Amino acid sequence: MPGSEPPSATSSSAQEETIPVVPVEDVAKATGEALTKGGTIGRYTVLDRIGAGGMGVVYTAFDPELDRRIALKVLHPGGTGGIDASGGKGRLLREAQAMAKLHHPNVITVHDVGALGDRVFVAMEFVDGVTLRTWLEQSVRDWSDVIEVFVKAGRGLAAAHAVGLVHRDFKPDNVLVGNDGRVLVMDFGLARRADLQSHESASASTGTSTSAALWGVPAASAASMPADAVLTRTGAVLGTPAYMAPEQHAGTVVGPAADQFSFCVALFEGLYGSRPFAGNNVASLAINVLEGRVSAPPRDSSVPDWLHEVLVRGLAVDPIDRHPSMDALLAELQRDPPKTERPLVAAAFAVGVASVIVGGYLLLRPDRTATCRDAADQLPVLWGDDARAEVRAAFSARGLEYAPVAFA
Repeated sequence: MPGSEPPSATSSSAQEETIPVVPVEDVAKATGEALTKGGTIGRYTVLDRIGAGGMGVVYTAFDPELDRRIALKVLHPGGTGGIDASGGKGRLLREAQAMAKLHHPNVITVHDVGALGDRVFVAMEFVDGVTLRTWLEQSVRDWSDVIEVFVKAGRGLAAAHAVGLVHRDFKPDNVLVGNDGRVLVMDFGLARRADLQSHESASASTGTSTSAALWGVPAASAASMPADAVLTRTGAVLGTPAYMAPEQHAGTVVGPAADQFSFCVALFEGLYGSRPFAGNNVASLAINVLEGRVSAPPRDSSVPDWLHEVLVRGLAVDPIDRHPSMDALLAELQRDPPKTERPLVAAAFAVGVASVIVGGYLLLRPDRTATCRDAADQLPVLWGDDARAEVRAAFSARGLEYAPVAFA
């Protein structure tokens, strides 16, 4: 359901400082006030709390005007862990505005956005289901089933790109898999118009590692910070490190190709059970991503080699070397099961035809035993004294000293 994901990265407001990681279980303590069952926000009646993230808490609620259940994402009152209210409000409003522009079967629908005092809320469609991460963990999935779900999510990203938006924080926690089979991308809080992307360079400071400089934290802290940490650095880096493209780690211009990279990281993880870039902390992860060190797939994997090649291209360090677009990537992924099975079907058909031909030939062929008996009778005619003498003379005429031995 919306908001059941781990905390996602926060905004890049010019006044914002580095945001400490707040575990989900501590969010309620950090936020102070919480909406209670039966309480109201705007015209909506709160039902239950269903999840929490770095920016807010998600509730199920009832819309009396339209007589339907919805999901409410509510900004933490007064901010969380150093996030000022104005910065958080802007972030949540950006998410609502970005999502409201998208009308697509694979993007969650935003119904309403509003503010009450220092609290901002987004009213979204309620989806009965789980995050893509939970879906992957529920059971062992066949690679073709994983592809089918990710392709649907990829269509949501492609739809965002079509209207000039870049998600910038795509990961399994930001995708919902409904019990009705729908797959929806959500949490567009980091989305920006692709044509308004500015060059966001990260300034390195003396005495820090490359990754520490990118993140604006001391080298010692970066070395121990887990790769799954959800961080942001003012004006430079946005997203979740484990899924971020090289250009996000480097703090440069981010376009649709960054979403493609994040998508391929998540799909790699869904197919193989591990991520493509090793790293126990942000620093080591960033180095592997920036140097393009893609891990080899497990030896016992049933995932086809051609599919791994498609992913590796999407994980290229240079955005130019990736697939031309999300649509192009999705087309490659849908080389399918069906197409991969066609050679096997053709081979089976060819074997069947060959069997019929060989069987017919064996039934109709002449008696070889009789043929051999007749050939023995003809041998003296084909190789007699006269034929032998002609061949011997031909060998001798060459004048080679080994001719007699060769003839023999």
